[in-house]
Amino acid sequence: MPHLAAIILGAKAPLEVQEVQTPRPGPGPGELLVKNELVGLQPIDAKFAKAAMFPLQYPVVLGTSFGGTVTAIGDDVAGFSVGDKVAAKKTALAIGNESGAFQQYVIARDISASKLPKNMDLSLAVSLIGNLSTVVGLFTLSAGLEKPDLVGQAPARNRTVLVYGGTSSFGSLSVQYVKQAGYTVTTTTSPKHESFVSKLGAVKVIDHTQGQETVVKALIAEGPYDLVVDAISTPSTISVTAAVLGAQGGGEVYALQPPFGPETLPQGVTRKFASWHVRLSEEENAGLLKWAFNSYLPLAIAKGGLLPLPTQKVSGGLAGLNEALTVLNKGVSGVKIVVDPWE
Repeated sequence: MPHLAAIILGAKAPLEVQEVQTPRPGPGPGELLVKNELVGLQPIDAKFAKAAMFPLQYPVVLGTSFGGTVTAIGDDVAGFSVGDKVAAKKTALAIGNESGAFQQYVIARDISASKLPKNMDLSLAVSLIGNLSTVVGLFTLSAGLEKPDLVGQAPARNRTVLVYGGTSSFGSLSVQYVKQAGYTVTTTTSPKHESFVSKLGAVKVIDHTQGQETVVKALIAEGPYDLVVDAISTPSTISVTAAVLGAQGGGEVYALQPPFGPETLPQGVTRKFASWHVRLSEEENAGLLKWAFNSYLPLAIAKGGLLPLPTQKVSGGLAGLNEALTVLNKGVSGVKIVVDPWE
């Protein structure tokens, strides 16, 4: 099927919109062919495109999260039909340019797609789905927290979690996910986004624009914490979260990025980093991956149990992805950058 895709021909090269041909006649077993109607950009997309931080085989079609309409289904697909509205995420094990979101038709795995109500605005689900596998991979698979129970009321766990950076797309989903699982959550934001973050379910929201010493003291006062997660993971934020852990005797700061260079942490404190979403894509964790996308997200959305970040649309269709990546690379807070590939 000929369609348009935004392709990177070499490291750090600008994206070029070209007509491409789907390399096979249709989706394979366990796959969906989706007419892509909204691309949700992730920070990792900018790192791939602008910084060439990871090795790629060029030419390449980037993009990991999107939403649209199912136009064909492969064998052994259950729970999806042609015409369904879905949001989907490219898994770590998906290979080939046909799985990249920066194009008009995308091959998705049914195990990492979420069926949506037909009248739902795609921006809601696309804003949420990009970080879902990272959230579940970190909190449930790696840190051992219980899953949310959206059928009943999760029991109070009597454990406290700090999520530093509640304004980020990962942080905002994390606060809600952990709260739904019955844990007590403290998070941070700036005054500009306090109204949004206060609705996520944290018992306390700390203004992180205050001086570092003030922020550390405020966070310590809400502890001690059974789990500390730094959703930003820059040197300045790690110095805060590490100081909080140091004050309670040490522990691990769960981070979304590795250190940018040598760092000195308080005695007994270590940075714990992994590609949290990759672990969820491993074969032995297929059941949890399926639960996250096929059960948790659709049910949470249907019940109105998740608050997404507002979206900021960059115009220009696929050609606008270059500008969108530039905006993302400069840093955004409190919004999700999206692009309509048919515009």
